[in-house]
Amino acid sequence: MDLLIYGPAIFAGIIGSRYLSRLANFCLMVAVFQLDLAILLGQLRAAVFTPYTIICIIPALAGLVGDRYLSKCKYDLQIGSRYFLIGKLANALLIAGVSYVGGVLLAFHNRGKFIPLLFLQAIFVSAGSLVPPLVFILVALVAYRLRRFASP
Repeated sequence: MDLLIYGPAIFAGIIGSRYLSRLANFCLMVAVFQLDLAILLGQLRAAVFTPYTIICIIPALAGLVGDRYLSKCKYDLQIGSRYFLIGKLANALLIAGVSYVGGVLLAFHNRGKFIPLLFLQAIFVSAGSLVPPLVFILVALVAYRLRRFASP
């Protein structure tokens, strides 16, 4: 059963890594995952999985748009012996911020009370619900790195 759920999304991620950035590839995999769940479980039960849209897809799309504008900042920040581009750090904070605000608002919508710290417990049914996004992040990172070696 897991192969039917994760298989099409991972396959789409492997194919998408050739043409898309890591964030866009992650969005593609989560969207295919939700579509696959809607097909396998039926339309009514697919509404349970809307947290993936708010926690994964919307922040990744904000990161895609933010990267376009924030990557123009070419200043760097030294932390220890490493240098980090300010634009990339700002984009990571943008993604985390959009995910946090979306999660808190979704928890408020679901429970009717404001839960700013423990909002993940109000959104997901179990801790296992966090496994698919983590798998898709891993596939997006690995496929993107392998793409560089496979490209002629």
